[in-house]
Amino acid sequence: MMASMRQFIRLVVILLTISVSLPAVAAPSQRQFLGRWLITGAHPAPWSVPGDAPSSPFDARIVGKAIVYERTRITGPRLLACRHPAYQLQLVPPEGLFQGGLTAPAAQATALGFRGDTILTLQTGCAGGIDFHFVNQSTVLFALDNMVYTISKQ
Repeated sequence: MMASMRQFIRLVVILLTISVSLPAVAAPSQRQFLGRWLITGAHPAPWSVPGDAPSSPFDARIVGKAIVYERTRITGPRLLACRHPAYQLQLVPPEGLFQGGLTAPAAQATALGFRGDTILTLQTGCAGGIDFHFVNQSTVLFALDNMVYTISKQ
């Protein structure tokens, strides 16, 4: 009995040592994205090919528009609006950004402003299947039609 108690204590000490040495990761929360966001910019996606037909008429219609994330709906430009979102927050590696669209994930993710090995990503579960990738708590990027859009928390 005494030996098993020592083994148990030793295991607890090892687990506590490991847990203290791991970096702290804030638990993703819906508070991070609920609220009003503004589409503040658009630029060609890193994977787009020069000479592709520009989507500038579409860009002009949505840049400057608001997206409002609520618990039960998303309001905003038609392609981003949704009546019954099923929000999920995920941590994805650079290879998973923009549904795997980056051609040189680590370098392009860094050039887009992402830091670290994993990026907080909001999946809405809506028909368009657009992922929203957090650069930081107030800046998010999403891709649509070979363009990367920036949205900023208001």
